[in-house]
Amino acid sequence: MPKARTPRTTAARRPLALISASALIALAGIAGCSKSNEAKTAVDTAARSLGTIAAGDPTATPTNTKKVYNEIESSVADHAGSENGYSEAAAITLSLSKLGQASLASIDASKTETKALHKGRIVRGMLNEWLTMNAIAQAAGQFDAADERRDIEQLIELRKEDVTKYTAQREAMNAQIDELDAQIADLQAKAEVERNEAGGLELQMPRVSATKAAELVVRVREHSLRADGYELEAVRIQGVVGQLRPGAREIGLNVDKAKSQIVLLESARAELADRETASRNDAREAQQAASAAVDRIADAVADYAQFREDEVSSANAKAISLARGAISALRDAKGPTKQVSALTESSAQQTLAESHARQAAGFGEAAILYNALIESNVPGDWSALAQQASDSQSESTSEANTAFEKAASTLRRARIGGDEGDKAEATAVRLELLAGITPEPEYEDTYEDEPDTYDDEENDDEANDTEAEPVDDEG
Repeated sequence: MPKARTPRTTAARRPLALISASALIALAGIAGCSKSNEAKTAVDTAARSLGTIAAGDPTATPTNTKKVYNEIESSVADHAGSENGYSEAAAITLSLSKLGQASLASIDASKTETKALHKGRIVRGMLNEWLTMNAIAQAAGQFDAADERRDIEQLIELRKEDVTKYTAQREAMNAQIDELDAQIADLQAKAEVERNEAGGLELQMPRVSATKAAELVVRVREHSLRADGYELEAVRIQGVVGQLRPGAREIGLNVDKAKSQIVLLESARAELADRETASRNDAREAQQAASAAVDRIADAVADYAQFREDEVSSANAKAISLARGAISALRDAKGPTKQVSALTESSAQQTLAESHARQAAGFGEAAILYNALIESNVPGDWSALAQQASDSQSESTSEANTAFEKAASTLRRARIGGDEGDKAEATAVRLELLAGITPEPEYEDTYEDEPDTYDDEENDDEANDTEAEPVDDEG
């Protein structure tokens, strides 16, 4: 696809228009028959008007300038191509008036292309919105928490199994501890009974005989030994219980920990469900926003395309038509006006080239926009529009290159001499560069010792012969 090119040749064109306008004033001196008085008056008046415009009248507005150009065209149109002595001057005057109108139309066309560019940028902004919303919709729509949810469910089941297991262990250990505590209580109760029995017998000893007291001593000792046995067994069992209680507490902590993890996992499951719901909502909202963006893009592109088809196409066509009219008007400028005619035609060709180049740049921007819509997968038949814009860009670029090349060739045809001729040649080279023509490299002779075989006289004759050749006046 040809690259959009923005014409930047105004600086090269203006000197040509000024040269043509200045030279036109001199045309008023061309002698004519008495029947040429009316034509002479029209040309003289037009020359003064053109001189005022070229000098940059500070009071002139585009509307007034256009009015002056129209008046000039009306005043000299009937005299161009007539049989009087001022037909050539009238033809050039007519061409310059159309060229001036073409310049004003080019300004309008440039403004219209700028408006189209702004409309295209609005579409680009909408396109960015579409890409964002579509990406969000796709990402949110692809969110699948099935695996994560399954993992959470599995963990919850495992923790529930842990709770059941640890609870059973804790209950069994607590039952064992309770049983041992009961044994300890029973032993302590039995020890107390034996201690009480021994104490009762000791109270009887002072009131009985020595023989009886000796018997009581034996019995007291028996009760005390049994009490000591009970107490020792209670102490032993308490040791066992002391070893069991930390394990029971640890198992109880495991139960509480497993229950806490279940609560956290259930909370995570609920949050995951919320995320799934939020993701579905986000996907739905993003999809709705993307659909709305597509509708806005379609409307904006339709407005853009309609604006280019109506306003832009009309503005460019007007500038191109006027530039071609300026060229066509010069068909009657012959004889002594050939140089002025060539300068004017070169300026008109350049104006025509700029109009085509500007139009090509606009088509290029349109092709880029339509291709961006294609690459972004925005629904719509953009391929046909992109191809049409690309083909139009290529066609306009070709037309611009042809006009730039003609502008260079007609400028050289003016055969300007001296310093002005050098400037004109430099301008012609720049015009050819704009046409895509690369100038031939200039080679310098660096062999000073070799004899100079260049025949100045012979080449001067060739140059004179070339200058004497007739000039093709067809524009």
